[in-house]
Amino acid sequence: MFEIKFYIILFITSVCTLSCEEETVEVSLEYERLIHYDGVNVSAPQIPQGLHESSIRFERRDLLNYQGRTLESVQFYISYVPNDLTLRIYKNERANNEPQSLLYEAEIIGSLASSWNTYNLTEKLIIDDSELWISLRYSLQETQRVIGCDAGPAFVNGDWEYSGMEDNWSNFRARTNNQISINWNIRGVLAAL
Repeated sequence: MFEIKFYIILFITSVCTLSCEEETVEVSLEYERLIHYDGVNVSAPQIPQGLHESSIRFERRDLLNYQGRTLESVQFYISYVPNDLTLRIYKNERANNEPQSLLYEAEIIGSLASSWNTYNLTEKLIIDDSELWISLRYSLQETQRVIGCDAGPAFVNGDWEYSGMEDNWSNFRARTNNQISINWNIRGVLAAL
């Protein structure tokens, strides 16, 4: 019975919100507008104090079907809102395990804790044949759960993280000795065709 009602709701509206016992799940019919690796938010890993960036990386081959499209906003799940939160979007001309050219940077103000948030870019970015990194940068005074994640397992480029303490980029699996395998709840939203 639930499945029949669910499909009727999806048929009537392009976006619906389903309420579960503990969380709200947004379902979008416009999958061709989202570029992401994550699934439904389940938690957020504990991140130690210091400077960090949680990032998703799209290699050239991942973006072939999206070349010429415009990135217009970024959706992200925040568990705990840090004092400073910055959206950074990078471009790489060649494959490299760390971002190279900063394309866009903006301080994010007014994010809601334990919630999906959307930041609309003030200038649209065209997807080309370069790698694309979408990143959230923040500093912590103590260990916190900041950027949301799914239950995993991690996709190759769904869990990149910069650690200021180690001054390097790594996937979160490697940083946790393969103990935590997740994908960040960070999504690029493309302009409609």
